[in-house]
Amino acid sequence: MPRSNRFAAALAAAALAFGLSAPANAQDYPTKPVRILVPYPPGGASDVTARVLADKLTKRWGGKPVFVENKAGANGVIGTETIARADPDGHTLGLVASSHVANPALFKKLPFDLADMTPVTMTAQVQLGLVVHPSVPAQNVRELVAYLRANPNKLAVATSGRGSNPQLWALAFQQATGTQMIDVPYKGSGAAHPDLLAGQTQVMFDAVAAVTPHVKAGKLRILAVGGEKRSPYLPDVPTMQEGGVPGYAMASWGAVIAPAKTPRPIVDYLHREIVAVLNEPDVKERMAAMLAEVIGNSPAEAARIMNAEEARLTKLIRDVGIPPE
Repeated sequence: MPRSNRFAAALAAAALAFGLSAPANAQDYPTKPVRILVPYPPGGASDVTARVLADKLTKRWGGKPVFVENKAGANGVIGTETIARADPDGHTLGLVASSHVANPALFKKLPFDLADMTPVTMTAQVQLGLVVHPSVPAQNVRELVAYLRANPNKLAVATSGRGSNPQLWALAFQQATGTQMIDVPYKGSGAAHPDLLAGQTQVMFDAVAAVTPHVKAGKLRILAVGGEKRSPYLPDVPTMQEGGVPGYAMASWGAVIAPAKTPRPIVDYLHREIVAVLNEPDVKERMAAMLAEVIGNSPAEAARIMNAEEARLTKLIRDVGIPPE
């Protein structure tokens, strides 16, 4: 199946499942506890968002339980297989991050296809921040690019390992600017910060929520954010495009997904309920605390964006030569 049609096919499967999988009517749903499976460790943005949704949906549904289960491993593959193989009745959902759509290019064979799942909505976007240690002689992106071009492989960029968002963001930057840095992988973003703060590594592309406290403390310098627009939480920080990197638009996002054959009435009902939760004032405040921008788009729009992201990340991974495992 063409990659560009994966999520569209999943939406079509959900529509065809109408009347074929109980409960077919939203008024009959849920009939048992609903599980939101997070294929990553506890404590991250996906996990926090899932727990907010679980608490709010439980209350909206008159105490019918919604709970979160973490099933981490293999860049999300282990937990995602569970989501893909679950009964398509709306009682198992998943909350995945943007790395979800990169996995087909990172692994020779996955135990599922992305078309085995259908989007319900994208929850929120977290912009990346390009930060440098104060020892780096660059006050903006243009100065950093000039320094890197004059000094290839002199600076070390901290990443979270093969195929992680920080690595892909860094590779996209180097590809776009014709620069080279030494990739130093760590077991997670948080594990990379001590060496970055000590100057053992000098550059990192990480979620703004993770690096902003260090920027405010004067221990790191933020040069840009990666989105197409400036972050509403950091309005004085230019985008990468404003800094002279045309076409650069990278961010981390979350999305609620369901097994592909989940009946469309259930998908539509879940979409309405989850978007309502995301727009509650206290939930927006919780998202703002993570510097996350609420999305809450339609299943069709989520599918369109996720298809485009898969195509873009697949091309990037192949262009920079990351071999599939």
